[in-house]
Amino acid sequence: MIKIAVCEDEPILLNQLSGYVKAVLEKHCISHHMESFTSAGALFDREAFDILLLDIEMAPLSGLEAAKRLRRRGDKSSIIFITAHPRYAVEAYDVQAFHYLIKPVDFHKLELLLVKLCSSLKTQYSQAIAIRQGTRIQRVPLENILYLEVLNRKIYLHTSEETVAFYGKMEELKLPKMFFRCHRSYIVNLQHVKQYDKGEITLYNNESIPLSKRRYPSFGLVFMEFIKESGDIF
Repeated sequence: MIKIAVCEDEPILLNQLSGYVKAVLEKHCISHHMESFTSAGALFDREAFDILLLDIEMAPLSGLEAAKRLRRRGDKSSIIFITAHPRYAVEAYDVQAFHYLIKPVDFHKLELLLVKLCSSLKTQYSQAIAIRQGTRIQRVPLENILYLEVLNRKIYLHTSEETVAFYGKMEELKLPKMFFRCHRSYIVNLQHVKQYDKGEITLYNNESIPLSKRRYPSFGLVFMEFIKESGDIF
């Protein structure tokens, strides 16, 4: 489901733009949850949206300033700015905006943008794991995951840059076949395996994780099949 927010401080324009967005999403059968806001400040009390249509010229907080603050707190929303003045285009890209639309918003242009963006997001999300931490949801691309470990009822997801902790059960994680449970407390991403022997797996970053004796035979078979399919064996 795509979570989308429309933020415009003029009620008439807000209703019109929200109506356009709803019409596009329903026309293309895109599962969504949409909310409308008349103040950019209201966005800071919410978890990040997937798509944010944000009017630039609002008071007391402009759309640009709101976008900068959202980026600073870590929001990775795809932002489409709405503006009456093209001169804001350069500043829009300073906050990694996806695009901007000039008022009055053309329905056809909005439709093309939303369909393209939703399609891109669906592809990204199918290749990522979503982690809930309280009211915050963080998506981590599957290819970035080195391994996962469980410790004291928490799962720790390790990438080369960070470790993300969350509550859950290994059995409930829906991971593709490039992940293998090599130990009761560990799942490894086969893409990052450098070598292995009885009792240990070494990753390309030279970290080592345990490989249980019971899982050693099946790991060898799965790993060999994986590298064959990847074309990495000669």
